[in-house]
Amino acid sequence: MSEENGTMNTLVRGIGLVVLVLGLVLALITIREAWLLYHQPARVERFAVAIETGSNIDHSLSSLRESVAADAPAGNDEPAAATPGSEAAAAPDNIRVSYFLAWVIVLLLLLLLARIALSAIKTGGELALYDTHIRQFARQLLKETGAGGQRNR
Repeated sequence: MSEENGTMNTLVRGIGLVVLVLGLVLALITIREAWLLYHQPARVERFAVAIETGSNIDHSLSSLRESVAADAPAGNDEPAAATPGSEAAAAPDNIRVSYFLAWVIVLLLLLLLARIALSAIKTGGELALYDTHIRQFARQLLKETGAGGQRNR
């Protein structure tokens, strides 16, 4: 039975080390990606394009904005975007909601990956030190029961 326990302890420790290393690698990848996004914010553009392709949120909001501008009274200081040529001139004024949504999604994904990496590191460390924790608990339990037994006498 002792040989089986030794094999099981070795297996648990090995799995713990693998999970610990995977957690460390995931943490480093997450940090690297966050650093790259800091230096190259245009990398979020892929997510923004995917969001716009899937939801057409920018197009819908620009259509809504144009319809509101067309319904505005003539005495308003803002020119109405009724002519096709003025649409190109108004393009820099448009706010791309998909770009801001892409930033939120990317940051949430980075936080999720960091949380998973930290959990893997913690769990891997606990599994790698499995035998040590069990022995420490057993010693403490023996000490408590031995001390309690001596007090009762």
